[in-house]
Amino acid sequence: MKKLLGILVLGLLLSGNAYAGMEGSGSITLSNSVVNGYLNYLGFNSKHNKNKGAGARGIGTSFAVSISGSVYGYSYCPRGQSCRGGPFVAIDSCKKRTSEKCYTFSRKRKIVWNGLNINLPKNLLDSEIRAKLTELGFLGDNTSSTTTTTPKITKKKKEPKKVVKKYELKSERSIALSWEGYKDLIAGTVKFDETDYRGTLNIPLPNNDGTCDGTYSLQAGGKGTWQIACSNNMGAAGTLKWVKDGGVTGTGRDHNDKKVKFTVSKNS
Repeated sequence: MKKLLGILVLGLLLSGNAYAGMEGSGSITLSNSVVNGYLNYLGFNSKHNKNKGAGARGIGTSFAVSISGSVYGYSYCPRGQSCRGGPFVAIDSCKKRTSEKCYTFSRKRKIVWNGLNINLPKNLLDSEIRAKLTELGFLGDNTSSTTTTTPKITKKKKEPKKVVKKYELKSERSIALSWEGYKDLIAGTVKFDETDYRGTLNIPLPNNDGTCDGTYSLQAGGKGTWQIACSNNMGAAGTLKWVKDGGVTGTGRDHNDKKVKFTVSKNS
């Protein structure tokens, strides 16, 4: 009997530490596509296809976000089944779409980032969920932090102010995009508005399937990340690279793990 009790206690201790270090912390601002993905995960997005996703096929078990707040992944448990490993599945799904590290943002309907333990009731509307995320510092100009420190003031010699011009670029270029599941190559134009190597995208889909809006962020060496959310409930994310002639190539996967590739023409 004592041996059996010992095994049970050990099992509880191991299960309690199984997800240690997987929950995210620090200041983070969620991108629009991540927020839309979180609403889909919760199952209450008014545009969500009720035949797909956790809202119709089961219960969302874990939602993971990259450290920049631009990429996500989630796991769900089909109705009537008992599932395990939710955080691992969600984090792995997030990692497939970015080179950044991913951590758990929410377990089921409970936000756990920065050690929070805030449950989102099932009757909340989309607008109320966004308001709660803003209140917690995950949207807009707000930031989420747990401590406030007073910086040490030191006197320094006055130096002439350096004038640094902000980098801005607005343009429209041709794009060729292949999306697994679409029979033909998607060809059209992409509009982008870029400031300080961060910008927004707007891509029309063929056959009146809607449009895709997204964001991208560039890093040193011409590499970066991108993500889009479409009006037909599709979405994708991945990495991109600016080539020497000014063109752009990108690869990634959509929410159903289908491959997405695109090429943007060089600046004429």
